[in-house]
Amino acid sequence: SSQAGQMGVYGYTSYCPTKFALKGLAESLQMELARDNIYVTVAYPPDTDTPGLIEERKTQPIETRLINDTSGILSAEEVARKIIMSTQKGSFSCWYGINGFLLECLTSGAQPITNTLELISQCLTVGLARLVVAGILNTFYAITKKGNSKKNKTN
Repeated sequence: SSQAGQMGVYGYTSYCPTKFALKGLAESLQMELARDNIYVTVAYPPDTDTPGLIEERKTQPIETRLINDTSGILSAEEVARKIIMSTQKGSFSCWYGINGFLLECLTSGAQPITNTLELISQCLTVGLARLVVAGILNTFYAITKKGNSKKNKTN
């Protein structure tokens, strides 16, 4: 999936819903496969340094790029390494960096519990995570409003 599968992002009106849907699919699939001791992992990486990202950035709105840049860009190797590690541990979610951890805490909801320590950290962190992400969202909205005001001045 993508971090854009955990929150809506400016410029990704068609992309985000498909990524959100992957989590629902994975949750249902996990429940169906658990009796056979098969586990599903959903990865939520930020932008990944690939030819696809380079191409996307050629036409990506500046607001989207500024928002995405807050989570950084990872190498494909870093993303793959963490996915393999998370899958081997049987983790349902594979998140990256502090933004990924905060989003994981906030969106864990009724997802499968594959690690008791992870469950406890989500429960203990969710309130603070909401406050921090609210501040981050304010920044994102400021970016989009600033971009819209520039567009309105040129029209």
